[in-house]
Amino acid sequence: MSLRRVLIVFLSLIFLSSSFLGVAYAEKVFRWHGSWGNTWDLSFHQGFIWVHMMGLSEGLMKWDKDMKVVNGMAESYTISKDGTIYTFKIRKDARWSNGDKLTAHDFEFGIKYILDPKNGKGSFFGGAWYIKNAKAYAQGEISDPNQVGIKVIDDYTLQITLDGPHPDFLTTCTLPTLYPIHKASVEKLGKKAFEAGNLVTNGPYRLVSYTPNVEYVLEKNPYYYNADKVDIDKIVGKLGGDPFLMYRRNEVDLINVGPAQLPVIEKDPVLKKELVVFPQSTVNIIYILAFDHPAFDDIRVLTALQKAIDKERICKYVYRGLAKPAYSWVTDLIPGSTANDPEVVEKFKYDPESARKLLAEAGYPGGKGFPTIHFLINSNQATDPLILAVKSEWEKNLGIKVVIDNLEVGVWSVRIWQLHDEPTMAFSGASILYPDPAAPLTLNYVEGALAGSLKRKDVVEYVRLGLEKTEALKSGDTAKVAELTKKQNDILYRRSTPEARKMLNLVLQAQKTADPNKRLELYRQANKIRDLNMYGYGYTRSFVLIQPMAARLVKSNFEVPFNKYLVGFPVSFAYIKTKE
Repeated sequence: MSLRRVLIVFLSLIFLSSSFLGVAYAEKVFRWHGSWGNTWDLSFHQGFIWVHMMGLSEGLMKWDKDMKVVNGMAESYTISKDGTIYTFKIRKDARWSNGDKLTAHDFEFGIKYILDPKNGKGSFFGGAWYIKNAKAYAQGEISDPNQVGIKVIDDYTLQITLDGPHPDFLTTCTLPTLYPIHKASVEKLGKKAFEAGNLVTNGPYRLVSYTPNVEYVLEKNPYYYNADKVDIDKIVGKLGGDPFLMYRRNEVDLINVGPAQLPVIEKDPVLKKELVVFPQSTVNIIYILAFDHPAFDDIRVLTALQKAIDKERICKYVYRGLAKPAYSWVTDLIPGSTANDPEVVEKFKYDPESARKLLAEAGYPGGKGFPTIHFLINSNQATDPLILAVKSEWEKNLGIKVVIDNLEVGVWSVRIWQLHDEPTMAFSGASILYPDPAAPLTLNYVEGALAGSLKRKDVVEYVRLGLEKTEALKSGDTAKVAELTKKQNDILYRRSTPEARKMLNLVLQAQKTADPNKRLELYRQANKIRDLNMYGYGYTRSFVLIQPMAARLVKSNFEVPFNKYLVGFPVSFAYIKTKE
């Protein structure tokens, strides 16, 4: 599930909580449709699990309606003068959904559980990697969790030591990578602790039932410290069926829609009024997967592929004018973005003649001799007109052949991480999680850019080592994990291009720079460095259909903080009606 989809689903949850504050139901129930990953395990810290867990759990911090980070499970905190030690006081009225007291031990356990390479299944760690030795532990370089900078002072005092000052650390404390996990459940039940019927959470809702590929049901958590302010009694998440059809039948109250549905909606006077459009926060990308072919080591080929995509046309016709051409990884909604930098735009703007010339100079005049490109798409992307638009651009402008391979979602999510015998690419999207220049330029992204700058044979070796590491993790061979991690890092940091390593150094400097102006400039410089193995083609808006009652109540009862940003808003606040 792409981050774009995650953000749209976040919106769904925000609206569902804020829009039914006055609905005259005997029981206030909200129904929505969303994608799912068939797990409630927080160690799968990716989009599909995040969006659902963010209503069930709450971190040390949360957001208020003015987009300010405020205390969540922490009633207070202090920061050392050097900005590296955070001491949180856990609220004593915090309870788990089974009535157990929530303590600092649960946060220590939860964060270390997610970092533990034997448990972790995702690739995004966010602020967890700011913690001293956290990255080394997550990557298997050290095996002792006590070396990670998390310390329980007493039952209600948690101390976190960072590897340096990180101005956005409190913001990252709102995200699931720093959530608590019910220690007693996991110690007793292991992975079964995350199954429906066993799952214990600390947020405003608790899981009542879950039927795979059909639906799940959440209800108010009576032990939540702000339970009296949670107005929606029950949330039903539909997981199967056609969401657009279900919406038209009034079987759900809110759905996400994509560009394929926009022409239908625009022609329907009723649906057109129910469409809500949010700002361009998502960059849609094409990224190159792991294969070995010399053509893709040539900067002229990579630049030609960029210049052969008519971003203006795609945004105007495919997205019905509701998107902007993307020339930078970071949308201009974020400080430090180079989305409108003339130098960046000029370098990657649509220029088919220049693209053909570059391809010819690389030895492929008119596309002759160039290998067939395979696009891996999943069944959720099959109706997206964007796929055919990019295929058409490359075939028309460069004379190369593009084949679309449509896979079931589960198969696709595995195949994109594997090795390929032929040039293979995929589509995805990435959205900001919070309005800060650090949000898009995480270490995860930068290391991805380092990997993208490698020669193709090095990419293949890097991915092969990663696959071996996955097997070593399954068998519990921590020594092997550490050995393979070292080999991967040697490839990543010694064979990547100087420009990619410059990006890394700029981001590392920015992460630990307290001066806001200097920090912003460092991120701006990092943003100017492009990863040519990722092709951004548009900043897209998010589209949501909301039933009329929901739309009216949103406008009258809750000012959704998305007039400027579209971010990964922790829904635990949004479920709570704020008293004036």
